[in-house]
Amino acid sequence: MTSLTDIHDQLKWKTRALDLILAIDRIRDEAESEREMLTAITTAMTNAVEAELGMLWVTDEDSAGELQLRALVDRERIYDSASAPVLRALAQTAMEQAEPHILNTNLQISNKPLQFGLTTPLRVGQEQLGALLLLNTDRAFNGGETDLVNKAASQIDSALQQARLVRDLQRHTRELELIARIDRIRDENSDLQTMLSAVLGEICHSIDAETGFVMLYDRTGEELQLNAMAQDGLLLADDAAHVIRAAAQEAITTSQFVSRTASAGAVRAIAALPLILRDKIIGVLGVVNRKGRPAFTRSDEQFLRAIASQLDTAIFENLQTQRLRDAFGQSVGPRVMERLLTTQDRDLLSGERRLVTTLFSDIRGFTQMSEQLHADLLQAVMNDHLSAMTDLVLKHEGTLDKYIGDCVMCFFNAPEDQADHALRTVRLALEMQAAHHQVMAQWAGRVPVPGIGIGISTGETMVGNFGSVRRLEYTVLGHDVNLAARLCGVADADQTLISDATYQWVKDFVEAEPMPVMTLKGIEGDVVSWNVTGLR
Repeated sequence: MTSLTDIHDQLKWKTRALDLILAIDRIRDEAESEREMLTAITTAMTNAVEAELGMLWVTDEDSAGELQLRALVDRERIYDSASAPVLRALAQTAMEQAEPHILNTNLQISNKPLQFGLTTPLRVGQEQLGALLLLNTDRAFNGGETDLVNKAASQIDSALQQARLVRDLQRHTRELELIARIDRIRDENSDLQTMLSAVLGEICHSIDAETGFVMLYDRTGEELQLNAMAQDGLLLADDAAHVIRAAAQEAITTSQFVSRTASAGAVRAIAALPLILRDKIIGVLGVVNRKGRPAFTRSDEQFLRAIASQLDTAIFENLQTQRLRDAFGQSVGPRVMERLLTTQDRDLLSGERRLVTTLFSDIRGFTQMSEQLHADLLQAVMNDHLSAMTDLVLKHEGTLDKYIGDCVMCFFNAPEDQADHALRTVRLALEMQAAHHQVMAQWAGRVPVPGIGIGISTGETMVGNFGSVRRLEYTVLGHDVNLAARLCGVADADQTLISDATYQWVKDFVEAEPMPVMTLKGIEGDVVSWNVTGLR
């Protein structure tokens, strides 16, 4: 028969267990941080069993599940950091047990014996979360205390799980916030260098890295180049550039995240991740020297992977924008450029067959005139002429192809669709004739500037970025391009000749006279052309 004393004792322990569980619940509800919560729970458990040393060891996802000391209650000032490996080993053993366990530890810490221990594993299902160590110098723990710890353990388990979920949520929130900041940086339409520097600054701030870098392949796709670095000063160290390039090369070779540490040198820790877009590696994103840790963590890796998926797209968009600006920046007007930058349904720089109207104009007798003028004077006349012609090309939203001496070449209906491309070209030609007359009048009395002849033809051409990887040019190639050039060559001063194909597009809008059938060099068959005298 159970005695009254036993019943009273059982009731006492049940009451203490209930009070402890309620205390842990309050701590979970009221603690403002994970550190505060874990310290308060460890304090409550240490006080509940009157232990001299209480330690909460928790598995760290960022260090491959290694146990980390997350809370310490040292009532007798026993603990010293030199004893950490021994106590971690004890916690590892406790974590692998099935239930709380009383043991003789026979530890010697800070010249004090820690003879008695009460340890309990912390887990949820099969997931090991850590262990609680409660230690005394000379008092053994009893069964009531073991039962008390056992009842409270489930509350500690759920508290740790809650802390982990909160940590994951915070990390995910940081990722989303950084992605939003990167989006804002992308929307600023800065050049690639400025954009990458700004993004790296945000990444380093979020990860607590001393610096970061982005390396991209050059236009040939063969050489990896450093495009941006958050803190250039690190590269002054002799070994830094070599270590960074080696890590970047390893990330590319393996197509994997790379994390390395070193005990000496300017680069103590480095992590690198290949930037992959459409199954093609375009470069490497990396961070150097984790603040407060010897190496970059798994959370850092997850963070970098989330950002890399945004950054590679941002880089691609910026490079595409830069390619368009390089190709068209001086060839089209600002309004056309803005429209081109928002075009997403086709690659504007890839070669394509396209109906285009091409125009050539040049000054009649320019060679003879140039031989008689001083270089400075010739340059001034040429600049006035070409400036006037260029302004009109851009005004009519044509694409300025090139200058060939005094010759101006432009075309319409590429890269943008222009349903009235032929008529636009003819209107431009007539305005070019008038504008050149103004240039002639401006120089009258000083330089006898001859008139210009213009040739125009419409037809299917090959359009795209042509040249070498070191110099590309957006231009048009084909029969009607050559025909426009030949018509320009035979046009008299103040004359605009158009091919019969162009005439069929504009005949309802222009006044034109048929020209005698011609045979032109490089053009097969007879050429029918028209001399445009005005608009209807």
